[in-house]
Amino acid sequence: MAVKTKEIIIQTVMELLNERSFTKITVKDIVERCGINRNTFYYHFRDISDVMEFAFKREMDRIMETHLEADNVFDGLVQVVELLQENRRALLHIYRSLDRAVLQHQLDVMCEYIVSNYVLKARDYIDITKLSQEDQRLMRSYQKCLLMGILLDWMENGMKEDLGADMKHVMNALKQVPPQR
Repeated sequence: MAVKTKEIIIQTVMELLNERSFTKITVKDIVERCGINRNTFYYHFRDISDVMEFAFKREMDRIMETHLEADNVFDGLVQVVELLQENRRALLHIYRSLDRAVLQHQLDVMCEYIVSNYVLKARDYIDITKLSQEDQRLMRSYQKCLLMGILLDWMENGMKEDLGADMKHVMNALKQVPPQR
């Protein structure tokens, strides 16, 4: 029963986030919609931010375990963008709130995972053993920051563009460019 209650609370917070901004949601709103009492809410979560953090972490873990088999950094980013687009209104409400750090942290974890996963696959193209540990770290850090910058810029601009389609377009264009010798 506890797992079901926790899921109902998470679902309710996401519904409310799709209706209004994060700052306009209260624990009272959540418990009334769920049909639970405040003690039950606080048994499962410290506050509304805790609900968000738990939900984001769980969703990002699920994606990393099951869906993130990207051949390159851009393919990984496309998968993340598609997830974010499914929850556009809720994410924009969170991003525009004072509690955006939870969202940014989870995106940072996801970008780190995409880049690390890609670097492992890049061994087919680049002999990374010839790079120093510091160079490898810098390469991962640079790529992670690039992905985070793209995602944060997209959210800052209201997620209006179809970033997934744009990334696929870039990848197709890059495939048309012959390699330099």
